[in-house]
Amino acid sequence: MIHKLLSIFAEVKPREVFSVLVLTLNVFLLLTGYYLLKVVREPLILAGGGLEIGGQKLDLDGPEVKAYAAAGQALLLVGVVRAYGAMARRFGRMQLTTALTLFFASNLVLFFFLARLGVPLGVPFYLWVGCFNLTVIAQFWSFANDVYSPEQGKRLFAIVGIGSSLGAMLGAQIAKRIYVPIGPYNMMLVAAGVLLACLGLTYLVHRDDLASPGGEQAKADAPPGGAAGGFKIIAGDRYLLLIAGLTLVLNWVNSTGEYILDRTLIESATSALGPDSAPGDAGAKEPAPAGAEGADKEPAPAGAEGAGPGAPLAAGAPVYLVDPQASRLLEGKIAAVKGGAFDVEAGGKVVEGAEKGLVHPRTEKGKKAALGAVIGTFKGDFFYWVNTIGVVLQLFLVSRIFKYFGVRFALFILPTIALLGYASLAILPALAVVRVAKIAENSTDYSVQNTARQALFLPVGRDAKYSAKAAIDTFVVRAGDVLAAVGVIVGQVLALSVRHFAIVNIALALAWLSVVIGIAREHRRRAADEPEAEGLKAA
Repeated sequence: MIHKLLSIFAEVKPREVFSVLVLTLNVFLLLTGYYLLKVVREPLILAGGGLEIGGQKLDLDGPEVKAYAAAGQALLLVGVVRAYGAMARRFGRMQLTTALTLFFASNLVLFFFLARLGVPLGVPFYLWVGCFNLTVIAQFWSFANDVYSPEQGKRLFAIVGIGSSLGAMLGAQIAKRIYVPIGPYNMMLVAAGVLLACLGLTYLVHRDDLASPGGEQAKADAPPGGAAGGFKIIAGDRYLLLIAGLTLVLNWVNSTGEYILDRTLIESATSALGPDSAPGDAGAKEPAPAGAEGADKEPAPAGAEGAGPGAPLAAGAPVYLVDPQASRLLEGKIAAVKGGAFDVEAGGKVVEGAEKGLVHPRTEKGKKAALGAVIGTFKGDFFYWVNTIGVVLQLFLVSRIFKYFGVRFALFILPTIALLGYASLAILPALAVVRVAKIAENSTDYSVQNTARQALFLPVGRDAKYSAKAAIDTFVVRAGDVLAAVGVIVGQVLALSVRHFAIVNIALALAWLSVVIGIAREHRRRAADEPEAEGLKAA
């Protein structure tokens, strides 16, 4: 009965119902937990101010720090890939999954306690999340590739991908609703609990696979990594090299696009503030000369009497008001206090009943908190739409694209959308246009592109499914981010505008399409029996 209901989305045989539903629930929870952490990560690094090295604070805004931190992730992932490869050569698939899950869950608990001690977490947590999400998600799909045959994967990955899209959507929506009430650090503990639940679900699928006809205990217990490391496997296989190239350019384009979005968001959020609150100085004023009266005190904004750091907000106190609808900060003052809410005079009108999380004192610390609230609410809403559209695509289009046009055709969809999106940004680089373009790009990436990319590993050997795939899904992904970070550095030196970065992505999207053509040819050779649309075959 259930397999007939699932046939709405893809063909499922009765014996496959349990495993496909549990795997779908598993990746649903993984993506829910990841998006909780992703929404926590964004305000911590974007609103956390500059980067400090050796006690020296660098003159960088949040988007630049975020872009440069990607380079640090790539360096870390070299070690992660080697460590993962060593574990994959020693442990069976269930032992490997258990070790990874417990490691990352314990890390989240550690981050929680460090935050309570007041340790700055912006850059370290950003680096960690980048390693965490790539490693855990790569491990999940390696496990799914190991459980299913190529024929099963082509049918069932479209359904498993539904869990991924739904989890991302729900995680973004939950994060948006609980960010202000419980705070970012308690969300880390929630995500740790989700990881442990995922481990239990993986074990259920592992046992079901062993109990199925043809299930092999020896295969499941055998280390899947193979004798060679992931990088060596990739270097010796043209098909895997092309997949690595696809992954590299995809993430180069995506990370550059994320920088464009973040930069435009920060500029929009601070556009209504006065000159003393320009982006980068967080509202701080020049310090008084050494020895001058008041040199050791933080200068207060005009009219801020009684509203110093730690002072309760009261009528007449100057504040920053978060306008979540317009994604901007407004300067104003409190007109009245009503229990836990405030009436605020800002932008030429009185905003009634503003909740506490939207009103912050007009100080450096207050501005950071207010900017974090703008970013958190914008990103929560942004991720919600990305994943809502992604779910619709996954539910109703992905399996049909695979069935009627094939995996190879699906690979052309995202670079085409990216090309059109960045061409639009080159013409009109406004926040609304960036938002629509990135929603279209990311929703397609998380649905059609993600499922197609995972299916590319179905016709490869077991060592490639674990070791090579881990290297591609971690190091190569972040290598693309490093190239994007280099582009940001060059852009800072040359004072490039958002329009210039969009033009760079147009060129990269064209290169991306050429790589996809190469993959399509190699995939056709390896999977000659894959049913393809007649028109695509002729091409």
